[in-house]
Amino acid sequence: MVDSPSPLVSPFTLSDDDGYIWVKGNLHSHTTNSDGRVGPQERLDGYVEEGYDFLCLSDHNNITRTDSVDAPDDFVLIQGAELHPANPFGGQTHHFVCLNIHEDMDARAMPPQHVIDTCNEQGGQVWLAHPYWSSVNILRDTLPLSGFAGIEVFNSTCRRHGRGESGPHWDDWMALENRLYPCLGNDDSHQAQEARHDTYLGWTMARVRERTPAAVLQALASGASYASTGPAIHGIELRADGDEVEARVRSSEARRVTAVHDQIGKEYHEHGDIFEEAVFTLRPKARWVRFEVMGPEGEKAWSNPFDLTELG
Repeated sequence: MVDSPSPLVSPFTLSDDDGYIWVKGNLHSHTTNSDGRVGPQERLDGYVEEGYDFLCLSDHNNITRTDSVDAPDDFVLIQGAELHPANPFGGQTHHFVCLNIHEDMDARAMPPQHVIDTCNEQGGQVWLAHPYWSSVNILRDTLPLSGFAGIEVFNSTCRRHGRGESGPHWDDWMALENRLYPCLGNDDSHQAQEARHDTYLGWTMARVRERTPAAVLQALASGASYASTGPAIHGIELRADGDEVEARVRSSEARRVTAVHDQIGKEYHEHGDIFEEAVFTLRPKARWVRFEVMGPEGEKAWSNPFDLTELG
């Protein structure tokens, strides 16, 4: 069994009949309370108008309080901040997206493990932000630390700088720790929405039964979510038959589905044709798998990983 503090939950096993719904959100954004170009209310209003369901105003080293802005009754605001403790291991300054924290701290003067522990003691979650952009070496900079909730696999701002996707960092981390981590897709929005540089380009879909911060946070931590820049993932089913595992991935229109394993991987395509269902056999003896769905124009969605050692 792949080691994990608790097994990740597949959102695709959570039924509409049991009251589950999909909600869309961005958990990494900035305002004039740090280095953003717009104020907190304008940032919130933009995401509301674009049809998002949840948002975190994660200003640098500064908690933007959720009670300082006005949101619609059914919109979920998650309080948090992006914190930056110094990196004693040789790499660049750490970037942690910290959700559901309530007490400010001087993270720049604290060891990184103390920051993580303090956030978790407040009932929060700490996510490793844009490790590719930050030139993070997982073995050097991340493995000495513990208590993370997961990783930011996509970041819109970082894509503008050529390092938007952190899939290899995600895979390395899970392989080195033999542990499954869930992912987030985020904007890291700084600019005004008119610029369309880093807003409404990446998001996380969470499977919840109610529109509350607690429900969204639980979905994120448990893996009942996926990240996207466009494609919708409608279902993922895994079926073991002896030593073989068959995958069935249903999605919006796709050009390619990639199964990323702990070692190597496998790709499904229909020679350039567009499809909405991929059925294929995974590589033998894989311990875990995650899926990437590529849309017709190159947009992507990332599933959370599945533990293949638990399949009967």
